[in-house]
Amino acid sequence: MFPNFRHSFVPRFAFLLLAICIGSIGGCRGVQSAASNPGPPIPGQTGTTSSPIKHVVVVMMQNSSFDHLFGTFPGANGPIASSPGFVQTDAQGKPVSPMLLTDFAPPDLAHTHAAFVQMVDNGLMDKFAAVNGDLAMGFYDNTVPGVDKLWSWAQQFALADNFFASAMGDAPTNQLYMVAASNNDFPFGVQSVFPPCNTPNSVSKPFTFPNVGDQLGQKNVSWGWFAEQYGVCGNYIALQNPFQYFTSTQNTVHIQDLSSFDAQLQSGNVAAVSFVQPASNHTMHPGSGNVSRGALWLDGFIQSIQNSSIWPDTAIVILWDSSGGWYDHVPPPSVDSQGFGPRVPMMVISPFAKRGYISKVQMDDTSILKFIQWNWQLPSLNARNDNPASGDMRDMFAF
Repeated sequence: MFPNFRHSFVPRFAFLLLAICIGSIGGCRGVQSAASNPGPPIPGQTGTTSSPIKHVVVVMMQNSSFDHLFGTFPGANGPIASSPGFVQTDAQGKPVSPMLLTDFAPPDLAHTHAAFVQMVDNGLMDKFAAVNGDLAMGFYDNTVPGVDKLWSWAQQFALADNFFASAMGDAPTNQLYMVAASNNDFPFGVQSVFPPCNTPNSVSKPFTFPNVGDQLGQKNVSWGWFAEQYGVCGNYIALQNPFQYFTSTQNTVHIQDLSSFDAQLQSGNVAAVSFVQPASNHTMHPGSGNVSRGALWLDGFIQSIQNSSIWPDTAIVILWDSSGGWYDHVPPPSVDSQGFGPRVPMMVISPFAKRGYISKVQMDDTSILKFIQWNWQLPSLNARNDNPASGDMRDMFAF
């Protein structure tokens, strides 16, 4: 495992936590709630399910490898001195190994398709420092405010340490795999042709292949994509909303502001399947805000569901869209020309989740799609949807 670093900044956590809550937009959700706005009614019903789960809430955070957040988590597959890439050579020719970060607002790292191919280096996992500098070898642990909350949830419920990004690419690639098992064979940051907050380019095109929203709608099962500060360009990032790319789902009642989800949660009238997109300063995306702020926002969001009437039949799925250029020591399996990409964290928080469990089943974003399809008896969308490399999320549940 990583060295067990501890620093003198620990006693200052309480002050830092207060500053984060006061300074953030939306802040810690227990301090400042979103305005009540139920939004237009979402069509459909809960539907007949294959499990006791009647509500699935998927929250996609941004840009963290598994080792970056959970590499020192007890019992998890974290790096040791003999792991691939544990000692790397940076661009200046200096050796660098994993190190605990004290900077909670690091800059963005390169995480394009080309950068991932170079960093993974055919499975050697040894070019992260060469591409992104020594910082790429940095990690956080439970001495970091906010990250300690994530560790606590993982200790109480189920954590996956063999979950990979579906492709070596940035948004919207892995978001698209999560809802359609396809990125239209284009693992790059292509813009949507549909508004809001889009900047179309020559490769932008409307997507017409089916997605899970289409499938749920056809079965009259309610679903929605809820984006914090939807349409407020700069805080809302269109690249992170896969449903905005499809002719069938863009600009529909199924895409709403997160304040609508909050109001629906208070009333108990929540869609069967909800996808949640935090604002940029709450995603933990490097360069978009304080990592602790994003983790504390997520902690508050989870608590709001736990304290609601839907909690008894809900599964909250937390994942990160890509590893973001941070070091991870596990070579991603090669399933096709695009992926997998490096590991990312994934957790299941639910009354039906296995407690204190670490799943070793190989999974990716498409595994979440498969679980939704299984629970609501929906057919496969394509060959990638059927690929056994995308393992079964049901390993994380106790039913």
